[in-house]
Amino acid sequence: MRDLADGDFVSSFFHIEGGQLYEFKNKNGKYAIFNLSDRTGDIRGVCWEKGEEIYKSIEIGSIVYVEGRVVTFNRALQVNVDKIHMELDGDFDPADFLPVSTQDIDGMFTYMLSEVEAVRNPWMKKLLKSFFADPEFAEVFKQCPAAKTIHHNYIGGLVEHTSNCVRLAKTLCEIYPQLRKDLLVTGTMLHDIGKTVELSFDSKIDYTDEGRLTGHLVIGERMLWEKMKEMEGFPVSLRNEILHLIISHHGENSTGSPKRPKTPEACALHFLENLDAQTKRFIQLLEGNTAPGGWTGYDRLLERYLYHGYADDAFE
Repeated sequence: MRDLADGDFVSSFFHIEGGQLYEFKNKNGKYAIFNLSDRTGDIRGVCWEKGEEIYKSIEIGSIVYVEGRVVTFNRALQVNVDKIHMELDGDFDPADFLPVSTQDIDGMFTYMLSEVEAVRNPWMKKLLKSFFADPEFAEVFKQCPAAKTIHHNYIGGLVEHTSNCVRLAKTLCEIYPQLRKDLLVTGTMLHDIGKTVELSFDSKIDYTDEGRLTGHLVIGERMLWEKMKEMEGFPVSLRNEILHLIISHHGENSTGSPKRPKTPEACALHFLENLDAQTKRFIQLLEGNTAPGGWTGYDRLLERYLYHGYADDAFE
């Protein structure tokens, strides 16, 4: 998208959103305007011919194949669209339309597998392997975002967030040796597995119907319960503590947890996962929403401006 220039021919896949019909001023009929995007940016697409027909034939939010020419209109580039194809013959990678983690996704997952092997409790290790050693689950987990918008909201975001949390959990266990390390690490690895069902990320990041209706804490608790039921002899007390970690990790009833933390490990998990999520949230806002003067624009969810800080040379 960034390489498009006036006069270029376009023949490519795009994510299409923001469709709207407009009446021509000097003739009968309507033209359609859409927003065309991939992970490199977006551009306006205009269907001057058969605009109403095309508008009614496409599904907003889907991936389409566009043919047209780039022109300059009102000092901005746009694509004058000749054809939009809904029936796609070629394969496309969701990563072409969604932001992707800048970290090594396979490397982060390999780190998590090494931490699974380091777990000494046989029941916890077996439970972890039932997920992370499953190729089908592993592939979804590696691709899944950690959220729709707030933090780590990109391909690979879930494995990035989870591996960060595992590192924080291990550090916390060094500071507080009273924490049961196997339990905390196990809960940390599993705390957001429900997001693999809660979120969809084929062409855009959004909630599934199940995700909207039940949420990832409930989904994750159910996924774990089903695995534990398959493991004959799984200790009931251990089952209850692991499930408690999952359903309490948002901390308060008002922030989505059915139960508040009632063990040191549950308390630790809540704060360490929130630490990673909120720190990343601030970093993403600073990277993507800076305004002149060292401050971001006003963030309505945080209800504040964020300060970018002094220039690096001010500390030299």
